[in-house]
Amino acid sequence: MRIKNFKFRNVFFCCFFLLISMFSFGQSKKTDEIILTDDGVILNLKGTFKINWDKSDPDVPCSSIGYGRMMFYPENKDIAHNKIIVLMPNDFTFYNQDMNWDYEKEFAENEKAKIEILKKIFPEEVKKMEKIQKGELQSPARVEIKKVTPYTECDFTTVYAQVIELKKIEGAKPKITKLKVKKLDESGDFDDPNPDEFGYLEEYRVNAKDGYANMREKPTKDSKVISKLDNETIVRYITKYGDWYYVYYADYPSDYKNDPTVKEYRGFIHKSQLEKRVY
Repeated sequence: MRIKNFKFRNVFFCCFFLLISMFSFGQSKKTDEIILTDDGVILNLKGTFKINWDKSDPDVPCSSIGYGRMMFYPENKDIAHNKIIVLMPNDFTFYNQDMNWDYEKEFAENEKAKIEILKKIFPEEVKKMEKIQKGELQSPARVEIKKVTPYTECDFTTVYAQVIELKKIEGAKPKITKLKVKKLDESGDFDDPNPDEFGYLEEYRVNAKDGYANMREKPTKDSKVISKLDNETIVRYITKYGDWYYVYYADYPSDYKNDPTVKEYRGFIHKSQLEKRVY
């Protein structure tokens, strides 16, 4: 009997530790994409990097979102509700622009920074790209980003983020596709954006028992409160960390004349205090 009990206990403990290991692995698998730092949240994502270019037509209509931009398609479809993330090479803002803001200067600086990133990560591919008038570069990659910002323009929402580091997946072979250059009299030079990629981001409504929800700096109930959001406030979903949703909220002023400042918040709200917005 002792031998049988001993064997049973061994089998029981082996199964127990196996379950614990599987659970721990599952947890880290979900949360290793989120890096919590003193300066905010960094997303460490694996996916596909793309960039399109067209030297034949410098005039880009609004419908051609993504033209000439660094785009990232996360492997994890939960990130930003499976939307493309446009990678910005420098710090950026769409609100509270300085009256003396020089758009052309900023554009030139971003283009320079973008080219530097491409030459660093894809040196051989850039040489080929320079000889092609219109095309697309695509490669498996890993990226670290911060300041994720959903921004609505032209009746659809684009997700932007500042890139901290971009790396090509080891052993991956980037692909360059040469695209046909259309004649000037041809219509439809640019395809309309895919609504599944650039449509409205998934939104949640604050619905808490206390009448408000705390947006916190980190996904714990003891973390610093960034902002208190009243019930019915709409936030935009970015990703999740366990039972906490990492969301974005833009607080527009009620009186633009006296105070035109738009305040932006990114933080964690427990899922029990949110309900999915249904249109």
